[in-house]
Amino acid sequence: MHKIRVMYVIWSLGLGGAEQVIINLIRGLDRDRFEPMVCCLNEEGAFAGLVKERGVPVFALRKKTGLDLSTIGKIRRLLKEHRVDILHGHLWGGNLWGRLAARAARTPVVVVTEHNVDVWKKWHHKAMDRFLAGWTDKVIVVSQKVKDFYRSEVGLPEDKLVVIYNGIPLPGDPCPVRRQQALKKELGVADGIPVIANIGRLVPAKANHVFIEALRVLLKEGTPFQALIVGDGPLRRRLEEEGRDLVRDGVLCFTGLRQDVSDILDITDIAALSSTREGFSIVVLECMAKGIPFVATNVGGNDEQIIDGQTGFLTEVNDPRALAAAMSRLVKDGRLRRWMGQRARDRLRHHFSLSVMVKQTQDLYRCLLSQILR
Repeated sequence: MHKIRVMYVIWSLGLGGAEQVIINLIRGLDRDRFEPMVCCLNEEGAFAGLVKERGVPVFALRKKTGLDLSTIGKIRRLLKEHRVDILHGHLWGGNLWGRLAARAARTPVVVVTEHNVDVWKKWHHKAMDRFLAGWTDKVIVVSQKVKDFYRSEVGLPEDKLVVIYNGIPLPGDPCPVRRQQALKKELGVADGIPVIANIGRLVPAKANHVFIEALRVLLKEGTPFQALIVGDGPLRRRLEEEGRDLVRDGVLCFTGLRQDVSDILDITDIAALSSTREGFSIVVLECMAKGIPFVATNVGGNDEQIIDGQTGFLTEVNDPRALAAAMSRLVKDGRLRRWMGQRARDRLRHHFSLSVMVKQTQDLYRCLLSQILR
């Protein structure tokens, strides 16, 4: 039986939610029916090894900055050479260059995923999205909020949009106690003190400076805690400067980019996001899977993941005092943390598992291909 060849196109397989979606999809795809591959517009990225170890090829185009039209030809050649049935683009670059190349290669099915409420897009980005929708079979959106944005603000047709929530694999056992103790020593975490983790790329949309200011509020009120900012990005140096006093006081650690985030979650009691925009956060799902209650701003799909007051707390954007107040409740009340964590884990199992996301995506692939072959 001919396997359905799917090429995922993205900037790189670095740290980020969209990148994790591709990695998780590849983990879950039925390999008897599907043959995945990844095209990275730039470098392979730090997490490319997670798909290469599964026998999935990763092609790095090392695209030049700006309007590098040769990118279209490079992707087109890959599509033709590997007789790709479905191109699946992710994020602005992957969706733009991938669709242009798929049109040139006459790839049978074109799917893209929009991961965020992309308020940064200007009129010409939205115009291009509307134009390219004519060359797109389906636009997957990762939350109802993202769907509403692309329908009302960008102007994509309702029948082009389909909501498929992100999903992740259910975790196994926590890492060994010896490993947890080694991590705590490495990161300066004391036993018996609640750990608050802020995880993700250090970019403007994550508003990490608001999280840092919330930590200062906690420190001033005498609440015992230790905090981790896990990730890297263009704002890292500036944020390290802003949080220098907290690092000096021993309550904050910048870990940088880590490939052992799952282990770090095993020593985490509370997670927090201070974002100004989100689509459908993979980090929230990873914490739900580990039974960690979440404090997050009420943006994007966060309220579709977190039930306020039951699996975590939702706060307003750019309000460090509200963020601190919610974190303080969880720091001080271990019973509340455990209750919310269990409800979060149960919610993930029922609504946001990897098996659900993979099944819905595979069903969409097969449906679209069958329509072409009629």
